[in-house]
Amino acid sequence: MTDMRTEEEQVEAIKNWWKENGKQTMVALVVVLGGWFGYQGYQGQQQAAGEAASVVYQEMLSLQDSESEEDKGRRAVLLDQLQSEYGSTVYAQFSGLFKAKDAVDAGDLAAAAAELEVVKSETSDDALRHLATVRLARVYIAQEKVDEALTLLAADNSTAFSAEYYEAKGDALLAKGDQDGARDAYSEAVVEAQRIGANNPILNMKLDDLAVAN
Repeated sequence: MTDMRTEEEQVEAIKNWWKENGKQTMVALVVVLGGWFGYQGYQGQQQAAGEAASVVYQEMLSLQDSESEEDKGRRAVLLDQLQSEYGSTVYAQFSGLFKAKDAVDAGDLAAAAAELEVVKSETSDDALRHLATVRLARVYIAQEKVDEALTLLAADNSTAFSAEYYEAKGDALLAKGDQDGARDAYSEAVVEAQRIGANNPILNMKLDDLAVAN
């Protein structure tokens, strides 16, 4: 189009170009706009799902401490709902943590481990993954799967959760009869807890018990 001499020639060239390329251009435009609007729709759906899940989650929390059997049943239904209807939200992972705790309280360690394994593998939130990892390690210890717990703790650590990791490691080593290793792990846990200003009396008792024993 650089050699055009008249407006008529320019118009005729545009018409010819459109005949040759117009269809492909429209298809590309539809694809691009469709992708953009699709993304916007997806974002809107995710926001709406998160808001709806938040309402369900808040209702579940309001029943957390109730001793009423009716409320306990309702809470269980809400936890299932969070996972089945809002699996794409963080509230589904929160639900998994609560269900794991309920399973531990009921003595069903296998169910607790299953819930925590799902949270650990599916969450995109680092803090939730580390929390699920530590709790899963404790369940493994209770199941006498001590080596699995130690492997889990060694494979995935975090500065923010170092105190919890070291404490769980100490519990695992103590379960294996390695008091020296447990003492070292508890000592590290105390240092990490102090570093972030946390106070864990139970951890201090664990360390003191080993010191007295030796």
